Amino acid sequence: MNLIANYSMIGRNPTGLGAYANTCLGISEIFDCTFITSESKIASSAKIIKSPSGIEIGNGKLAALKRQIWSRKIRFSEDHLVYSPTHHGLPRQTDQIITIHDLISLRFPEQHVAQYFYFKYGVPRLLQRCAAVFTVSEATRQDIFEAYHYPLSKIYVVPNSVDVDRFRPGNVETLDPYLLMVGARYPHKNVEEVISFHELWKDRYRLVVTSCSGSHRKHLTRQIERLGLESKVTFTDYLDENDLIDLYRGCSALVYPSKWEGFGIPPLEALACGRPVIASDIPAHREVLSESGIFVELGQETSWRRALSAIQNADIVASKIEAGANRLAYYTKRNALDALERALLSVAPSLERRSS
Repeated sequence: MNLIANYSMIGRNPTGLGAYANTCLGISEIFDCTFITSESKIASSAKIIKSPSGIEIGNGKLAALKRQIWSRKIRFSEDHLVYSPTHHGLPRQTDQIITIHDLISLRFPEQHVAQYFYFKYGVPRLLQRCAAVFTVSEATRQDIFEAYHYPLSKIYVVPNSVDVDRFRPGNVETLDPYLLMVGARYPHKNVEEVISFHELWKDRYRLVVTSCSGSHRKHLTRQIERLGLESKVTFTDYLDENDLIDLYRGCSALVYPSKWEGFGIPPLEALACGRPVIASDIPAHREVLSESGIFVELGQETSWRRALSAIQNADIVASKIEAGANRLAYYTKRNALDALERALLSVAPSLERRSS
């Protein structure tokens, strides 16, 4: 059986989905693989089926419409297995695998109206044509089962990974201590709660919030102005990786109090940079961080007070960073590719290996 990797949705500036997909490019080292893509980043030695430009994630609503029109024209014969590292499948393909990273759009439909309708009505139809579903955590595996009643036996965990050669401790001099929130673009990231408990941190730290824009940022700005915190909270737009790593290295702690996550990469990136993590006590965080996280019960001031006290204790911080190293040893690119290989072979044992 031949493997077709559907990368037509991944553009030049990858988001979290794109970063995951780029890690999974390693399947071309294992299997005889053909990529569907409009990008030239794929190895020149790989076989390519060219997809149109402008349909990738991040190109707006028109791109999504173009993507739907184009994908309905594509279908491969039964001796092909189509694998997508995102939740975007091919509507007419019978044997395929999609990757569902989370079901946040179902939990918070007001944040992602278009995605809510896709996950509510489109994904169930797509699942009828799937040989299996891949996902990034056991927490999301259970979510998928509960939401769609898709058999657990056909849902495989292929986790995210962190590049510890890039995300590693470094010396960043910080005269003005700050707490860091990363990727706080939507309300479920829960910046509002951190601001509401400002009395617990404002005399010791600033708050730096990255990748926060649009109407949500305006809402938070109004909250900040109402509380007189203009000098204590800083927003940044999209950051390149080098700037993000510097922010990790300089922060007193990463604060990641999401109401829900499918996985949560930033906490592992912060730990890799040698910084402690305060995270919400939700299933995905418990699974991914285990003993390395400082967990808070959302809405509970006492819990927040304990967590903020913990990051001032050098012994606690050192133990959490040490525990984080154990988690990072599991969430490597090699382990992710091994999990992907096992999952693909479980679905299709006859996949053709790459010839030496």
